[in-house]
Amino acid sequence: MSGLSSYLISTLSRVGGLGGSSGIPDFPFAVGEKVATVWPWSIHLGTSTDGKHDVTIFVFDKPRGAQYVAAAQNALRRMRTLRHPGVLRYMGGAETSDAIYIATERVVPLDLNDRNEELVRWGLFRVAEALRFVNEDCKLVHANVCKEAVFVTSAGEWRLGGLELMDAVGAERGVYREMGTMVPGYAGRMAPEIKVQGVQGTAALDGWGLASLIGECYTTEMPVGLGALHAQLRNTDPQRRMTARGFIEAAQRSGGVLDTAFVRACRFLESVTVKDTHERAEFFAGLGAAAAEFPRVFAQRKMLPELLTLVEFGGADNGHSAVLASVVQIASDMDETEYSAVVAPAVVRLFASTDRALRFALLEHASGLLHGMRDDVVTSSVYPAFATGFGDAAPAIREATVKAALSMAPRVGAKTLNSDLIKHLVRSVADAEPGIRTNSLICIGKLCAKGGPGVNDTSLRYIVCPALLHALRDVFPPVRAAALAVSGACAMRWDAVDVARRVVPAISPLLVDGERPVRVAAAKAINVMVAHIEGHAREMPETVAKKTADKVGAQAEAVADLAANGWGGWAVSSLSSTISGAISLASSVSQSGARPESAGVQSEPSGSRSEPSGLSESPQVSHRPATTVNSPTAASAIVQSTAAPQSAGGWEFNDDWGEDAADAWGIDNDDDSWDAQPSNTTGGMTVVANTPVKLAKPAAITPVAKSVPKSVTKKDTKPVQPRRKGLGAMKLGGGAKSNPVDQFL
Repeated sequence: MSGLSSYLISTLSRVGGLGGSSGIPDFPFAVGEKVATVWPWSIHLGTSTDGKHDVTIFVFDKPRGAQYVAAAQNALRRMRTLRHPGVLRYMGGAETSDAIYIATERVVPLDLNDRNEELVRWGLFRVAEALRFVNEDCKLVHANVCKEAVFVTSAGEWRLGGLELMDAVGAERGVYREMGTMVPGYAGRMAPEIKVQGVQGTAALDGWGLASLIGECYTTEMPVGLGALHAQLRNTDPQRRMTARGFIEAAQRSGGVLDTAFVRACRFLESVTVKDTHERAEFFAGLGAAAAEFPRVFAQRKMLPELLTLVEFGGADNGHSAVLASVVQIASDMDETEYSAVVAPAVVRLFASTDRALRFALLEHASGLLHGMRDDVVTSSVYPAFATGFGDAAPAIREATVKAALSMAPRVGAKTLNSDLIKHLVRSVADAEPGIRTNSLICIGKLCAKGGPGVNDTSLRYIVCPALLHALRDVFPPVRAAALAVSGACAMRWDAVDVARRVVPAISPLLVDGERPVRVAAAKAINVMVAHIEGHAREMPETVAKKTADKVGAQAEAVADLAANGWGGWAVSSLSSTISGAISLASSVSQSGARPESAGVQSEPSGSRSEPSGLSESPQVSHRPATTVNSPTAASAIVQSTAAPQSAGGWEFNDDWGEDAADAWGIDNDDDSWDAQPSNTTGGMTVVANTPVKLAKPAAITPVAKSVPKSVTKKDTKPVQPRRKGLGAMKLGGGAKSNPVDQFL
C-alpha cells in the first residue's frame, strides 16, 4: 500500500504538485509540463513553491528504467558538488522510492538547427572551460561530452550537463566503462582507450569528447583554424591528444577561432572586477558600438544584467556614463514586460544613490533609461529622487536635472507636472548660475509651447508668466534672449488682453537693448504678440456703447422693481433718479449723433432760495448745473421715479421743492465722448459748465435739505475735467460731504 501511495505522489507531483507544494519531501519545487526527453531523464518545466524562480526539473522514473538507477544516482551526487559557470547550475534534488528529481536553472536541450555562429563559438569556449575545471581542479572525467550533454539558457549560453558517467581520473573500473554500453550512441563517440582494459582515464578522454561535440556543431565545413584543432583533439594516442586547456589556449591566439569581439567582450565581463581602471575605461568606451553587433538575446539577458550590477555596486569606477550608454543601447528594443523585470528595478535603485558621479550619468541618459518603464513606476519611485537634483549643492547636478526634466515631464502625468515639476523649473530661473537660468527657460519654453506635454493654462498664466517677466530684467544677455524666445513661443496660448497690457510693455524696452541678439529676439516676440493682438481685435465688436446702455437699462429696471416693492427706501429712489438720468443722456447722444451743446453756468443770487428749517447750513455746498432732458420719455421716467414718497427702515422724507428750486442731484456720464466745458470758480466753489437740463417739478415732495448757495461770479479759470465716479451723484468742488444727503448714505 505504501508503494502505491508513493507512486501516486510521484505521478501527481509531475503534473503540478499537491496543495501548492511539490508533494516530494525536501524538494520545494512544483513539477510542470514535460518538454523533452534526454537519456535517462524526462525534462519538465517547474517553479519554486514560493513562485520566485523558474526551473527545469529532470525526473527519472525508477520503475521504467531500473537498469539506469545507478547512472541517475551518480548524476545527482555529482550535480550537488560541482559549481562552475559552465556547468549546469544545481538548485535542488530529491530521491524517493519511485523517482529521482533534480532541479536546475531554466534550460532547454541544445538545438543546433536554430543557431548563431557567435553563440556557438562562445558555447564551445564555455564547455571547454567547464571540462578544464572538471579535469584539473576536480580531478574528474566527464566521459560523455556530446550534444545531448549540453543545455542552453534563455540567454543562449551553453551549460555542461549529462554527468551520469562522470568518475574520478585514474579509476580502473570507472562508471563509464560499466555503463557506457547502456547510453544510446555512446559506442560511436567513445574514446579508443575506453575499450582497452587497464588503461586509466585522463583529461585526454574528455578531449576526445570535445572533438565529438565540435564535429556535431560543424557537420559540413569548419571555420578557419578550427579544423586543425579538431584534428589534434581526435588523436588516437592519449599521450599526444590535445586537452581542453590546450584547445582554449590555441583557439584564443590572435586570429584564432575564439578571438572575436563578442568572445573577448564576454570574457572581459566575467573578469572585470580584477581589471585595472585603465582597462575598464577602455573597454566600456568601445562597448556601446560593439554591442550593436552582438546577438540580441544574449546581450539583453546576459550582458545587460551584468552591466547593471556593475554600475550599482561600483565596478564601473568613473565610467558610469559609458556603461549606461551601453545599457541604453542594448535595452532599446526590449518589450515593456521584460524591461520592467530586468532594467526598471535597477534604475529605481540607481536613482536613489547619493553618488554624484552616478547621478550625473543617470541624468545624462534619463531619456533612454525611462523609455521602457511604466508611468506609474516613474511617478512614484523615480521622480521623488529625481526632484532632489534641483536643489543639489553641485551646479553640474542642478543643470543636468533641468535638462533631464524634458524627458521626465511626459512620464509623470499632468498633475505632477503642473503641481511640482514646473514650479521646480521656475525656481531654477532664479538660480545663481546663469547657464542654469538659461537652460531652465529653454526647458520651460519646450514644455509650455503649443503642443507641449500637459502644462495647463493656469500654470502658464500664474506661474510661468511672472517668471518670464522677471527674466526679462536679467543681467545675463542669453537669459533675456531665452525669456523673449519663450514669450514668443507661449504668446498664442496667453490671453490677448494680458499680452497687450502686461507682456508687450515689459518687452518693449528690450527692442533697444544693448545686445543685438536680445534686440532681434525682442522684435520677433513683439511681432508674434502684435499678430495675436490684432487677431483678437478683429473679433471684437465695433463699439461697446450699446452694451453699456443695455447694462444701465437693466440696472434701472432692477432698481425700479426694488423701489416698487418698498425695499431700499429713499436711497433706492435717489439711485433710480440718477440711473434714469444716465439713460436719458445716453439716449439723447445716441439719437442726435453729437455731443450736447455747452451752455453757460446759471447762477442764482444769494438768498433767492430759502433754507429749510431744521438743517444747519453746510459750508461750500456745491450745486450741479441744471440739465435739460431732450427726451420727453426720459424726463417723464425721472418724474415718475421721484414722485412717490419712499420709506426704508423707519426713515421718511417728504421734500417740497419750491418753484425756482434747482435739482441738487446730477448724473455722471461714464461715456468717454463726454467732454467738460470750461468751469468757473468762485469763493472756493467749482462749478462745472455743462448742458443744462431742466427736470419736471416733483409732485408734493417735502425737501430734505437744500442749501442756499452764495452768489457766484464768473472768473477766468483753467478748464477742469470732471471727476468720473460712475452713476452716483457728482460732487463738484465740495468735500466728502458737499451734499447734505450724504450723511444718511
